[in-house]
Amino acid sequence: MLKGTHDEAEGQAHTASRCRPKALIVSADLIPAAPRIRLRIGVSGHRVPPKLPNESVLPLRAVVDSILAAIVETTHACENDFDGVQSESAKNNFNSESNSRFKSEFAIVSALAEGSDRIVAEAGLAAGYTLEAVLPFARAEYARDFAAPESLAAFQQLLETAAAVFELDGAVDERTRAYQAAGFVMLANIDLLIAIWDGEDAAGEGGTAQTVSRAITDGIPVIRLDPKAPRAMEISWSQPGDLLPAHAYMQQPHTFRPADEATVGLVIQDILSVPDETESLPIYLAEKERHWNFCLWYPLLLFLFGVRLPRLTDLRLPPALADTQQQWQSYFDIVPKDRAQRPSIETILLPAYSAADHLGVFYSLVYRGTYVFSFSFAAIAVMLALFGVLLHEPDEKIYVVIVEFVIICSILITWRVGIQHQWHRRWLEYRRLAECLRHMRILAPLGTEGPINRPGVDVDGQDWVSWYAWSLRRLIPLPDSVVDHGYIDKIRKAVCTVEIAGQTDYHITNAGRLAKLETRMHITGQVLFALTGLLCFIFFGLYLANYFHLANFFPDSGISHDDTAECILRRCQDPGRYFFLDLFTFLTALLPTLGAALGAIGAQGDFRTRSEQSERTATRLEAINQALTDEPLDFARLADRVQKTSDIMMADLEEWQTVFRTRPLSLPA
Repeated sequence: MLKGTHDEAEGQAHTASRCRPKALIVSADLIPAAPRIRLRIGVSGHRVPPKLPNESVLPLRAVVDSILAAIVETTHACENDFDGVQSESAKNNFNSESNSRFKSEFAIVSALAEGSDRIVAEAGLAAGYTLEAVLPFARAEYARDFAAPESLAAFQQLLETAAAVFELDGAVDERTRAYQAAGFVMLANIDLLIAIWDGEDAAGEGGTAQTVSRAITDGIPVIRLDPKAPRAMEISWSQPGDLLPAHAYMQQPHTFRPADEATVGLVIQDILSVPDETESLPIYLAEKERHWNFCLWYPLLLFLFGVRLPRLTDLRLPPALADTQQQWQSYFDIVPKDRAQRPSIETILLPAYSAADHLGVFYSLVYRGTYVFSFSFAAIAVMLALFGVLLHEPDEKIYVVIVEFVIICSILITWRVGIQHQWHRRWLEYRRLAECLRHMRILAPLGTEGPINRPGVDVDGQDWVSWYAWSLRRLIPLPDSVVDHGYIDKIRKAVCTVEIAGQTDYHITNAGRLAKLETRMHITGQVLFALTGLLCFIFFGLYLANYFHLANFFPDSGISHDDTAECILRRCQDPGRYFFLDLFTFLTALLPTLGAALGAIGAQGDFRTRSEQSERTATRLEAINQALTDEPLDFARLADRVQKTSDIMMADLEEWQTVFRTRPLSLPA
């Protein structure tokens, strides 16, 4: 499992009512914040005649204006239904002033090429959208594409208007690959694509056809406008639950169907709609910062088996936001600053991660402490019941019975509360959310989308964690940066030193710690069962030696083997012998019970599997780190390696979650 702020491994209704905007609030006493709406519209299309006839420019602009207006209108309609998701507790954290500060936002992401890119960019600016530009080259080199003075002036004016300009390091002698890279970055940062495209096959790399094909397979809704028939709008739209095409080059009739502005509204509703399982999201939004953990049984288990010493943070959880800020400081010290993305990471991503990580740690401690408590104290309850064998006076035995009753009630109450408050589910979901958000800090500076699926991509529907994480990802704009050797080196350093090194060290430590715990618990269980067997063997030997025959118990009493138990008790002159028999019964029942409790704890925690998993993950991360250190990197290769890093860590998370998903809290029965 991946590391948070605490060592956890030790430790299809298209209705506006389903659209849920939220206002982002950051507070010192950390509260999970719901994201506001920020929709990003991308553009790809033809540049010049004959594919983009001059006479089509004005009709296309009119259609684009109507599309952008429909997007805004539908989004504002969704804003009115915020109360449906936010619970009363979460609602109290937002006042009217806070809500008024965070209105829905809209952005156009464009490469600012001549023709289609500028038609949509200019229409967006006129409609109140912000503009983010992703350029295939440094702006001076890219300007060479625009020979006409009026075209160059329009390009410069759009650059000055843009809220962020991300200049890639495309090679001059590989222009088509540079256009392709810019197109892929654009797709990773949009929710809907407007393609001004004649529908013909791609003439080469980086063209509109290839961009559209990639968008379709990525699950991005695509609005297609034919330059020769601008009013004949079509759409490729995978609704929630649909099966996406496996190949990018499906035939056009299979992917596009006629559409109008009303269809665009339905698409926007789908993009913003909350998943069907709406209960978990309000529960999360209503969570408060946890300061204390009194379920200390799991850290105590680690201490008893010599795995690690208790820590103060096992009891008193560190302040979530301040702790995360301290941990992320080295990241901020390395990653280049910019005016667009850096503030969003600091004020949106960091607090959002801090809340999810803090709550994931808390519910991890509670869940693990609960199952250790249940299995351990169930064994203690058995011990108390067996202790009653040694007590024959009701006045003495009543105290043992009372303590046993209290323990049984405590186990039942703890289990019931854990089930009712869904400690197991919260732990798994909050941990997954935290890891999705943490990976964004290394992926966003490269313009990649993150380790989460878009709305509509999952055949079985999107769960609230992916929806929430993707909603937060929308709030992070493109970097306002130039990708040069210095930028690449800084991102590589941040990934290697802040992310990979920390995770590798964690997994190495985690693998050793869990292996030690599993081995020592297993050996202890074996010893307990071996002692039980030894006691049985000793008893069998004593029995064969006639040690327990009545004549040996009372050699001078004349008692025979046929005397009744009542006679034995009446004539018993040596109670120590009977105490020995009671003690034997006590030990031979207690020792296997303790061994079984350790086995149950080990099965629930699956320490061996998690240890081996951490070892594999550490090995994979070390290989990625070696590649990042040794290879000469350009933007494309660096983005690929960082994406691979995220994939490895998410695969570890998914494997770990698969192990524990089927292991909710259960009674030791």
